[in-house]
Amino acid sequence: MSITEAQARRALRHADIPWDREVDDPREDAWVVHDHLGLLGGLAAAFSVGCRSLRRAEDFLADLGLGARRALGLGRGKPCDTTLYRLLAEQSPAGLEETVFAQVKDLIARKVVRNDRLAVGVISFDGKGTWSRVDGERMPGAVQSTYDGEGSSVQTFGALRAALTSSSVCPCVGQRMIGSKEGESPAFRELLPTVCEQLGGQFRIVTGDAGLCARENAELVTSLGRWYVFGLKGNQPYLHDFARDHGEYGLRAPLARTAERYRGHTIVRDLYARDIAGAPAAAIEAAQQLWYVCQTTTDRRGEIVAVEQRYFVTSIPTGTLTRDEELALVRLHWGIENGCHWTLDVVLGEDEGHPCQASRASIETVSWLRIIGYNALSAWRALAPRKDCMPIPWARATETLRDALLVAQLTDLATAVT
Repeated sequence: MSITEAQARRALRHADIPWDREVDDPREDAWVVHDHLGLLGGLAAAFSVGCRSLRRAEDFLADLGLGARRALGLGRGKPCDTTLYRLLAEQSPAGLEETVFAQVKDLIARKVVRNDRLAVGVISFDGKGTWSRVDGERMPGAVQSTYDGEGSSVQTFGALRAALTSSSVCPCVGQRMIGSKEGESPAFRELLPTVCEQLGGQFRIVTGDAGLCARENAELVTSLGRWYVFGLKGNQPYLHDFARDHGEYGLRAPLARTAERYRGHTIVRDLYARDIAGAPAAAIEAAQQLWYVCQTTTDRRGEIVAVEQRYFVTSIPTGTLTRDEELALVRLHWGIENGCHWTLDVVLGEDEGHPCQASRASIETVSWLRIIGYNALSAWRALAPRKDCMPIPWARATETLRDALLVAQLTDLATAVT
């Protein structure tokens, strides 16, 4: 495709990663040939354009010319996949979280990341799997379980991630790995204060699914001066039953409604709410409202295909947001799943591509580099020319970003020759 000079320069800007000084070089002098941060930056760039293996990353880095190499810090060398694997096997994840924060802050300073979906700012937390292996050598710290009648075992690592879902870029701003005898709630109580310290001015609302709905988590959110929105399910049986008492909602007319077409179906979402401020039955810190969202799906003939009922508890005082904003907020939470996690799995291949499985540290390092690559790709897509008033598809974004990096190096070389 035709890449403009401005797009080429922007691609190089995304390739310039603000590495934290705690990111140490683990290599021995005997095999140090390539610049350390250049290799890490090259891997992040390779992940951002959809490379799912180190062999693909090697080919991508070999295609880059002088301009892109300078931006990444690679120099003139062309690292092979063995060099990349040896680095990942030894690399500590220390400093990579700080690098992600610096990357997001840079995007905010450049006004690429803005709270364009909800001005008050929303950080959403959700867990996902980051690595799995069937049988094989035991990985220290991994969750191990049996998944079939023959006794085959699967080992997994998960992560609790946070994303700024009030921005259409939806950058991932942090994560905590979850292994054996670990859970999402302890990870949440560790991650949230760090996110508040680094990006506290960007959000006021914290959202999470039912797995994070607990008194301790609500108290933490409140103590940090934020509002929470947690899903409600059977893990909070008393509060869940209290929320399901439909007689207190006033169901004659919804407080807010949205309707959309999806794959030939019409999906209608209705919001109902009840005020529970100060009610003993709330049983959770600072609870102000219960929200009931009824989602009805109909086919082309108007016949009901499915009805889903969802419940939420929130500390947002009644009247702080409009009812339309409250319904939009419920949907914003799923931006971390539909935007960040879906893209990492389907476009960047996180579920199927595990380029280095040497240790928990190497798995975490790859996870952080993929997040850096995702943030760069998402920012690139957000600034790309729209088609039919919609962002370009993710697959197209990876193609154009790769093309722009290649064109950028040609532009730089032409300038150097001139």
